[in-house]
Amino acid sequence: MVAAQAHGVSERTGLTSSQTERAAWTVADDVRVGGSRAVGLFLAIAWGSRLPLLPWRVPVVPWLLDRVYEWIARNRYKWFGKSEMCMMPDPAVTDRFL
Repeated sequence: MVAAQAHGVSERTGLTSSQTERAAWTVADDVRVGGSRAVGLFLAIAWGSRLPLLPWRVPVVPWLLDRVYEWIARNRYKWFGKSEMCMMPDPAVTDRFL
């Protein structure tokens, strides 16, 4: 996982700054996935399990997940603020993060 603001991310992923501003992205094996599907794919890769991908096989659920993701994305700066750099966790709690 790398922050979209990190140096060279746009060049390595082929994503524009507008795309990375709008949504989270997972890039694996030259496949780029954005939004709620990116979160599911990231969790599947991180956990080594296909379980996080199951909701996209159920009718209507992908649509619902996309709406929830879009709502959170629209309000994230209002709720959490915006900074130029991602916060790095304290070394004492690093094991709690993916």
